[in-house]
This record gives sequence, C-alpha cells and structure tokens, in this order.
Amino acid sequence: MPPPGGIFLCAPRCRNRLARPPIAARTATCPMGRRTLMPTLQAISTRLARAEAALAGAMIAAVLAITGIGAITRYFGAPLLWADEAAIAAMIWSAFLGASALFASRGHMAIELLSERLGPGGLRGLSLAADLVVLAAALGLCALLWRWFDLPGLIRTGSAEALADESFNYIYLEPTQTLGIRKVWIWLVLPVFALGSAIHAAALVAGDLRALRRHA
Repeated sequence: MPPPGGIFLCAPRCRNRLARPPIAARTATCPMGRRTLMPTLQAISTRLARAEAALAGAMIAAVLAITGIGAITRYFGAPLLWADEAAIAAMIWSAFLGASALFASRGHMAIELLSERLGPGGLRGLSLAADLVVLAAALGLCALLWRWFDLPGLIRTGSAEALADESFNYIYLEPTQTLGIRKVWIWLVLPVFALGSAIHAAALVAGDLRALRRHA
C-alpha cells in the first residue's frame, strides 16, 4: 500500500509487498511467552482506525442530513440559520478523522516515481523513511497543539477569560456565528487527528522495523 500521507513514493503494484499482515498474524508472542509491544501497538492502531472511520462516516451522514433539512426548510421559507455552519463543522470532523484512519492502512494518495524502481529491500527502507517522517510530523503537530490549547495555563488561571487576559490566547473564547457554541469544540478534532496519526505512524514504524529485522 502507498506510504502514509501521500508525500513519499510507493507504487500501487508494491502494495501487496508492503501491506501489513492480518491482526491474527501480528499477535505472536516473544520467546519468553510475553506479547511484544509491536503487535499490541498495531492492534491499538487498527481498532482506533475502525473507530475513526465509523465516526467519520457518521459525520458524513450528519452533513447529508443537515444539508437536506436545511434545503427543505429554506424551500418552505423558514431556513435554519445554523445549518450551514453545522454542516461545515461536521465535514471538518469527518475529513480529519478519515485522514487519520487512512494512515493506518497507508491509504493516502502517493506518487510512484521512486518506489517502482526499487527492489524489496529498498521498498522496506522507503516505507520506514516515509513512516518516520509522518510520525515526526504528527508528534510535531501534537507539540504545537499542546502549546496552542495551553491546558496547563487554563488550569492555572482557572478560566478561559483569565487565560486570554494573561496570554492573549482566545482559543476558548472564540464563538461560532450561528451554532451558539465556542469554536474550540470544532477545533478539538485537531488533537484527535494529531494523536491518532502519531499512533498509526508509530505502529507502521514498528512493523517496518520488524520487516527489516526479518529480512536482514
């Protein structure tokens, strides 16, 4: 399958060679009888991806429902003012959740310029490099979001207003235009996406390292 993120280069013809084995095949124990970290991490990634995909699908259904109801009420002269903003918020959540879920299966688009010229060993190395880049990007995003959401600062100051007065960080005070809620409830999908992507990338890196050791 193509590498996560679509930013590195893996040919579609290589997908079967790079695809991860089924969950049952990845739950082997180490010689001492203990489960290894790698199968556990991959199992967590797989279950998380399923949950993300299900929630993304629910958000898409919500977009369709809200849009349809909004069109009907507009036709009868009583439009729902919040419908458009609610549909946009649901679409944002579906996009980020779906993007995170696709990392687990290397389902993002990719360019096959380089991978089609590599042998099996080169493909394994390329897969590891791509997954490491995605992992670093996800962890970097986690760090940025930790600073932006500033949960320790919110706890220390005791309120969103006090945090804004102290640091000029208005993340918890920004209102939506028509929904009557704060925008932070929409922006919460960003840490969910970043953390989920980091888990998926870490699981892929663990699988890449195992493949390299097996063929060393």
